[in-house]
Amino acid sequence: MITNEDATWPELLREPAAGDHFVQIWDDEAFLCEAAAEYIGTGLRRGEAAIVVASPSHRAAFVTRMEAHGVAARAALRRGRLVLLDAEETLARFTPGGMPDWQAFHALAGGLIAKLRLEYPAVRAFGEMVDVLWQRGERAAAMRLEEFWTDLARLQTFSLLCAYRMDNLDAAAYRGPLECVCKGHTHLIPARDYHRFNDVVMQASEEVLDTPLAQMLLSLSERHRPETAMPRGQATLIWLQHNMPRTAEKVLAQVRARTTA
Repeated sequence: MITNEDATWPELLREPAAGDHFVQIWDDEAFLCEAAAEYIGTGLRRGEAAIVVASPSHRAAFVTRMEAHGVAARAALRRGRLVLLDAEETLARFTPGGMPDWQAFHALAGGLIAKLRLEYPAVRAFGEMVDVLWQRGERAAAMRLEEFWTDLARLQTFSLLCAYRMDNLDAAAYRGPLECVCKGHTHLIPARDYHRFNDVVMQASEEVLDTPLAQMLLSLSERHRPETAMPRGQATLIWLQHNMPRTAEKVLAQVRARTTA
């Protein structure tokens, strides 16, 4: 299996393994669109099926980008190989009382995946229902839905890309939200350019800590990586927040300054 340690996000999304549960955090619509279209479009090119559960504007943007890059998304939609669903409407179908219900979710999502698997070699799913809940402040419901997707992946064969609107350079994200979102996902996609992101985190760490100490701490963070696969720079920031929170804030400020300069 390709991991975030040795691959860029396009490589990861082009070659998902059954059961892969990616999560993208984004604060740039273009980045979201690039990732979703790459993931879905690669599957369609290979004769796979895809399910997209998203807002109307995002569904339209994904299809437009795929068509612009030579993917016959509209033809796949007409044939039923690409299924587009509204995030708000779909969510309402299995959240009686506000919390996701397993039986209703399984019947809806599991039924659709099973139907597509009868006709196509693989199914890729993209969803932002969890982000709808997250942005409402219903975080327990969002995490319950993530657990349901994980449970469904144990029963059926498919890969999944979730997306959350979150700034991975916002200090507040490191006080619980980012770690919460990582839980239950196999891969975290936090930045468009992994190599640049890793380099900037390293440079910022050296600026704050001096090179020898930065190298030592980066070595420690590498040995204590989270279970979720992610770029080294992101793993370093999370480790610093857990172990040296004041230093983490300074490094994060330097990363933001260098990234936005």
